[in-house]
Amino acid sequence: MHTLKIVLRSWWRNKLFVTISLVSLVIGITCTNLLTAFVLYEYNIEYNNPNRNRILRLIQTLPFAQEEMQGTFVYHESVPEIISQFPEIEAALRTQSVTHTKIRVDNEDFSDLNLLSADSTLEKFFPIETLTGKVKEALTHPGTIAISQEVAKRCFGTTDCIGKLLEIPQSGKNTYRIVAVFRLPSQSMLHADMLTSLNAPEGITCSILLKQGTDIDTFRQRFEATELPTLLGKGYYHTLSLQESYFNTALQDSDQCIEHRQKALLSVGLLSALLILFIGCFNYINLSFSRLLKQIRTLHIECLLGATHRQIRWQLFVDTFLMVIIAFMLSILLMSDLLASFNAIITAKLSLSYLFSSQVLPIILLFVIILSIVPAEYMSRKIHTLSESSYRSFFTGRKKQRIVAALVTLQFIISIGLLSAFMVIRSQMDLIEQEGNRYKGIIEFSIVDSAHSPLQTWIEEIKPITGVESIVPSRSGLYPMSMAVPRKGGEENDLLMLELYEVCPDFLSIYNLELSDAKQTFNLLPRTPIPAIINEAFIRYLVPAGENPIGQPISKYIPEENEKGTIIGVIKDFKKYSLTNNIFPLRMLLHETPQENFTTLTIQFDEKNRAELIDHIRRLWEKKYPNTPFEYTDPHKILMSYNQEVTDFSRILLMYASISLFLTLFGLFGITHYAIRQRIREIGIRKIHGASPWQILWLVNRPFLCYIGIAFVLTIPVICYSMNYWLQQFAYHTHLGIIHFLLPLLFTICITLLTVCLNSYRAARNNPVESIKCE
Repeated sequence: MHTLKIVLRSWWRNKLFVTISLVSLVIGITCTNLLTAFVLYEYNIEYNNPNRNRILRLIQTLPFAQEEMQGTFVYHESVPEIISQFPEIEAALRTQSVTHTKIRVDNEDFSDLNLLSADSTLEKFFPIETLTGKVKEALTHPGTIAISQEVAKRCFGTTDCIGKLLEIPQSGKNTYRIVAVFRLPSQSMLHADMLTSLNAPEGITCSILLKQGTDIDTFRQRFEATELPTLLGKGYYHTLSLQESYFNTALQDSDQCIEHRQKALLSVGLLSALLILFIGCFNYINLSFSRLLKQIRTLHIECLLGATHRQIRWQLFVDTFLMVIIAFMLSILLMSDLLASFNAIITAKLSLSYLFSSQVLPIILLFVIILSIVPAEYMSRKIHTLSESSYRSFFTGRKKQRIVAALVTLQFIISIGLLSAFMVIRSQMDLIEQEGNRYKGIIEFSIVDSAHSPLQTWIEEIKPITGVESIVPSRSGLYPMSMAVPRKGGEENDLLMLELYEVCPDFLSIYNLELSDAKQTFNLLPRTPIPAIINEAFIRYLVPAGENPIGQPISKYIPEENEKGTIIGVIKDFKKYSLTNNIFPLRMLLHETPQENFTTLTIQFDEKNRAELIDHIRRLWEKKYPNTPFEYTDPHKILMSYNQEVTDFSRILLMYASISLFLTLFGLFGITHYAIRQRIREIGIRKIHGASPWQILWLVNRPFLCYIGIAFVLTIPVICYSMNYWLQQFAYHTHLGIIHFLLPLLFTICITLLTVCLNSYRAARNNPVESIKCE
């Protein structure tokens, strides 16, 4: 207790040191613990699945566009033939998912739900906790369904809903009887709100469960070397474990109920958190140097009063250990407050209970013990052996200056590096948003029965709605059907997907699609019987090099008899999915008037009237199709969802770059405060000899500007290499520029000068005589 009192008194006399040290350590520990928990959660995906190491997903490699794409689509007829050739397989699971499903309960609609149709073997592959009823019954009896606990509470207000009915208008079987309520365990890569039985004729994905004791590596080699029925005939499958599948964001997954996560996000997040912790520790170390002189004087006085070396060491140990432990306790409170925001920023699913689970808590405790005991033991052994003269020679001479300079430079390296990385990612995000601007204020929807409600009737009823700017009919809108065609000079199975549009000319203007030669195209439009437009990707993949396709029939480049159009123009490539993928070629037939097969309306409107417009169209829809829920497509939302990973990167780096800069400047404030106190007499003498306040400010700021300059020079090559590597994953990406590095540099310089000047200005304006007296 006596030692604790001494430590607390020391803290009270050094309140600035304690405040900066605690804030730095609390923020550093909080960031590191949250990111550590997040990384553990993601890497241990399917942690509660006892069969996770025996499950493999079947993957086909298909040559689309200029790259091979891995997809999970498997024809249902081929699954029994595949399974029969491998006795090591214990069970197979076929699934099909429908996302954004809308259900109706007692005339009330509930949307954005995920429906998973699966074989009865589902529970062998993914653990499912049954709350009421039997999930097995929903997977084996058509017309029955199991719903999640969240859906049950949302639709019925309770989980006691067995036997009740719900409608799914999109499905062939509209009405389903609820036979079970379930809950998925935490860390499940399966995200399903409803479960029902699989219809055999449906296209599906397939996973296999191997028997106990099977050598997975040997099996995978044999499986992938065996010729099996694929989408293109006889071919070869690849396999992915659950974890490999989870971290494969390039996979074209037909099962949208299976989640994926970008592995690089985990690495960047954890690295950022560790860098924040380093900054917090550097602040603590730098301030300790400035505090130790007074502490050594106090220790020598205690020795003169009879304190033993053991007592001194224990006091120093408690001082350092207690600081870290209090910081850890405060970080727990901060973690609980920030958990919801953290989950929202990086789309995580962490809970407070998980932070204290057996997966995370031992790691955090080990980390805190190392962080507290190791420095405490070192400081207690080192300091009590130093005399005041030894301290002055070591900690106030050039060695101390070099140590502080190195630590402060490292802090600036981290801050400038994170800011520069954020600037590059922000530029990539700007590229995505720039492409997304063409889709803002636009929705599409398809009518169900044009005979019952003609397209022209819809147009006349929607035009008068407030906020509507234009309406364009088309066959299938922005997301048309595709056809597999052989590329130029390719083999029979060397295919790529060709998108088939049929639109009116106004479709080009509503989406701001840019023609390479608009004047030529619109001159040829009225003179061509069946005018067609292609994109730049069509020329790259299907038109021989150097050939002008204008005026040529589409059939010249596509071996399809039904293609009758003549090319009259070329539009520049536009992105509507992830920028990591190459754009597919397209063929767009132009019709002056809507055709009989046109079933989609594209509506451009004022964003201020979005809610009222959609509500108005929904009411019109319900009058015409009372048994079918209204659904629409938002192209801007789709584009942003496909590029969500870039958004997550941008958010997490902005968050940690801001925190790192804040901690660095917070530490600089403390360092300059102690430095000016130690040099107060020097400053007074300089003023007596004629130094101006501006010269004093330059004297104090000059070292920090040097540190920033050194940090900037060291940071540039690292960031250039790492961010260039990151950008290579995108088929369409921004390019590194000087602005990505100069803005963080200038921002850091300005904030640093402001922080240091806040401390040094008063000393520069003080009466030099009073400054010398104070010393």
